[in-house]
Amino acid sequence: MPDSASRLFDAFFTTKPGGMGMGLAVCRTIIEAHGGRVWADGANGAPGAMFRFSLPAVRSEDAPPAKRDAKT
Repeated sequence: MPDSASRLFDAFFTTKPGGMGMGLAVCRTIIEAHGGRVWADGANGAPGAMFRFSLPAVRSEDAPPAKRDAKT
């Protein structure tokens, strides 16, 4: 994975046979659209990878009103 680390978030890049390579690209687009960021971390010696993300906090007075369920 070290050779492919710089491409992990590129659309259509995959290390899986039959993978589409869209999952992390879509995640990054959504997270960044909300002012956040996403990155890959080492998995502390375990196999695989660890992905983390952060989003900015929103004060309750700045949050959009909650949508009500039409069934109630």
